[in-house]
Amino acid sequence: MVRRGVLIVTPDAGTVAARGCECGVAGSGVAECAGDGGAAGRGGRGDRGAGRGAGRSDGKLPPHVVAYLTMALCLFGDDDYTEVAAKVTGSLDRWGCWDASWTPPTSSAITQARKRLGPAVFREIFERVCGPAGAESGPMAGMLAAGRARGAWLRDWRLVAIDGFEADLPDSEANVAEFGYAGTGEGRSAFPKARVVTLTECGTHAFLAAEIGTYDKGEKALAGRLYPRLHADELLTADRNFYSWPTWESTAGTGAASLWRAPTQLELPVVRFLADGTYLTMLNNPKPTNANGGTA
Repeated sequence: MVRRGVLIVTPDAGTVAARGCECGVAGSGVAECAGDGGAAGRGGRGDRGAGRGAGRSDGKLPPHVVAYLTMALCLFGDDDYTEVAAKVTGSLDRWGCWDASWTPPTSSAITQARKRLGPAVFREIFERVCGPAGAESGPMAGMLAAGRARGAWLRDWRLVAIDGFEADLPDSEANVAEFGYAGTGEGRSAFPKARVVTLTECGTHAFLAAEIGTYDKGEKALAGRLYPRLHADELLTADRNFYSWPTWESTAGTGAASLWRAPTQLELPVVRFLADGTYLTMLNNPKPTNANGGTA
């Protein structure tokens, strides 16, 4: 099978970091971070009736209220728990998720409620609301897109970038045990760090998918979980550090097109020169397998 793609070989190895909402990454392990607060309400309102009754009869905060409070804590990082709760409860009352007669929760109540809720719900929220912002896919998508969304399209392809970054976490014993620090000794980071790799829509910088791991987890390992989520109408751009034969093959298997920078040591034989000075090449599997599945 012939699988088409483009690799760009350049002398420098610069990267473009993925950007997006600071609280737009789903939590993992014991770190809690949340997706877009407004969109998360789609799930919260559906169970608000049961949440109210269950939440106040035993004095505990309803789960959907805890989810909103946690996302607000990410948005208002400089405020303490009680200040954030005072800001949020007014909006929750208007949305039908809070009763104005209730007393705003204390810091300890929010802490205990977050422990009960756990991080899994925020991963689910992120998976539900993340997605492209550069218009719907179609033959005219690139021409109809406006503003920043214009940079999200190349002909019929939605442009997608894969890249990684590090995120500082609260300096708690649980986060240290789960994620670890960067460096050791005097060069150790001040806070525990998580490693994040994302699929991001170009132009709008909207997150399409994300994987979070410990600091010592390599970007390639996390990226390997993202390639199967690509779609056939997308063109994935990637820096040279993400290339390997298995990752290229995994990406091609989704039907998505690829535009990758190639590592300088990769052998790219000339198959045919083109009129613009570029040439067609061929990627060879460094470990081809025989009919029995073994290495040839």
